[in-house]
Amino acid sequence: MKKKMIIYVTGILIFFTVSILSCEKDKKSSPPELPPLSSLAIQVGDFSAAKKATGSYNNFLTAAVATGYWNTVLTAYLAVPVASYAEAFNHPAQRLDNNTYEWTYQVVVQDTTYIANLFAFIDNDEISMEMHISKEGGFQDFVWYTGTFNLQRTEGEWTIQDNPESNISWLNISWHHDYEAATFDIQYTNIYPLGDYSDSFIKYGIRNADYNAFYTIYSSPDNKTYDIDFNTTTHEGRIYYESLWHCWDANLQDAVCLN
Repeated sequence: MKKKMIIYVTGILIFFTVSILSCEKDKKSSPPELPPLSSLAIQVGDFSAAKKATGSYNNFLTAAVATGYWNTVLTAYLAVPVASYAEAFNHPAQRLDNNTYEWTYQVVVQDTTYIANLFAFIDNDEISMEMHISKEGGFQDFVWYTGTFNLQRTEGEWTIQDNPESNISWLNISWHHDYEAATFDIQYTNIYPLGDYSDSFIKYGIRNADYNAFYTIYSSPDNKTYDIDFNTTTHEGRIYYESLWHCWDANLQDAVCLN
């Protein structure tokens, strides 16, 4: 009886061991799910359609000016990184080994063809990524950006290089995403060591509130911070500077702040 019990217990242990190993194998045989595109790219053009009129549109125009620098910089310098990452969602990953996957594909940006090789390296509960970009007829295998994120894809960061010629880190991106609450935030920080705007940042987020979108902007050259809240449906909003909130209504005209 004792011998049978030992055999039975041993069989149970073997069953669970095989099951666990099988699950681990299945887990490693599937590529990690990529973080959402919103972890790398945001729309900072909410105020790009500012009216040319002055006077009654002052508050909205102030918000447009505050976001203007980032709107220009991110549009110009993130075109290839964003396009290359967005295209990855349209292609399957190839498994290179137990912990490494690669997405390989082409992407065309402004009539120029680039070859993208996106690598994901699994290390327990953290994923590291590298985006290698080669330009058709130009530079080859440039690591344009790297990143890390957790398996749940709820938080992570990216580091963006400026260009293939100088290869200097110029932008840090940190992000958080709550899928159940449908909220997120992302912050771009200028880490370029040679520029006047080093340490400047813009933070953008979506939350559950009357003003469901927000920006926090810090300008290092003049050491000023701006907080902007607005509603993505009605387009009403406000901007905080000089110790006061300054509001606009659904027509973008200056309005009295009620709270």
